[in-house]
Amino acid sequence: MYGSCMIDLSALRSLLAVHQHGSVVAAAHALGYTPSAVSQQVKRLERQQGRPLLERVGRGVVLTDVGRLLAERGSAVLDELESLSNLGRDGSRPQGPFHLATFATANRGLVAPLLARLAVEAPELRVTVVEADPRDVVLQVARGTADAGLVHDWESVHLEIPPGVDAAPLLTDRADLVVHRDHPLATRTSVTPRDLVQEQWVCTPAGSICHDWLVAMFAGHALRPELRYIDHEYASHLALAAAGVAVALVPRMGRGPLPPEVVTVPVVDPVPERRVQLVWRRATTDHPARRLLHDLLVDVEV
Repeated sequence: MYGSCMIDLSALRSLLAVHQHGSVVAAAHALGYTPSAVSQQVKRLERQQGRPLLERVGRGVVLTDVGRLLAERGSAVLDELESLSNLGRDGSRPQGPFHLATFATANRGLVAPLLARLAVEAPELRVTVVEADPRDVVLQVARGTADAGLVHDWESVHLEIPPGVDAAPLLTDRADLVVHRDHPLATRTSVTPRDLVQEQWVCTPAGSICHDWLVAMFAGHALRPELRYIDHEYASHLALAAAGVAVALVPRMGRGPLPPEVVTVPVVDPVPERRVQLVWRRATTDHPARRLLHDLLVDVEV
C-alpha cells in the first residue's frame, strides 16, 4: 500500500509529531527541530510513499487519510522498536545512562533522596537530571530526550499527557499562604482567595503551571490578584514574604526551613493541591531503571 521502499524512521517520527501536536511548528518544538527540518522530513516520506501525507487547510496543515493511517500505524511500530531495543539490556540490573526531567521542588523534595538511594541500589546507573516546567517535562519524555519525568498538575490547570506516555501517581502536595508574622492574616486558621485579593503577590512567571493555578484560584471568585513580583525561585518568594513586601503561595514539598520572620496559613475554597506523577513512554514500561525509579519514589518521605 505504501510502496516497496524502506520507511525513514526519522521522517516517520516527524509525521507522527505533526499528527500528535497539530502543526509543523508544534511538532518541531516537541522534537527539538526547526519547522523547516520537520517539513523536509515529511516531504521525504511523501516521496517514499508516492502520496501526499499533509494538506494545507487555511494557514495550517492537516494529515491526509493516508498520512493519518501511516502515523497511527507508525506509532505502534516506533513503540515496538523502542521496546525491542530494551531487550538487549540486563533486565534484572539497571545500568547505563538514564535521563530524568523534573520540576524544581521535586528536585529538592524527591530527587535528592532518590539519587542517594540509587547510588547504593543501582551503582551502574548513570542518572542525569534536568529541571523544567511540567509541560516541558512531558514534551521531553514524549520525544525521547528524557527517559522519565516528574510532573505535577492542579485540579483547575490540568496537565495534558499525550498518547504513548503513561503516568503513575506518587503523592499529593499542598501549598500554603506565606506571610510575614506581623501580617494581619498571620493569626488566621485559614484564608480564602477573597481574603487575599488586596494583597501584593510574588509568583512564578506567566506560562508556568503554578502561576496559572494562582490566577485560576482567583478567577473562580471573579477576582484578580496583584502580581507585583515575578520569580522562578520559591526561596525568593520566602525572602520577599520575610521582608514584608509580598505574600506567596508556596508548596510544602521541597520547601525547607522557613525564615523566622514568616508563618504559613492554610488556604481553603479551594485547597491548593497538586498531584505529583512519574511519566514515561509506554514503550519503556519494562525498562529496569524506570521500574526501580518508580519503586523508590513511592517510598520517599516528603
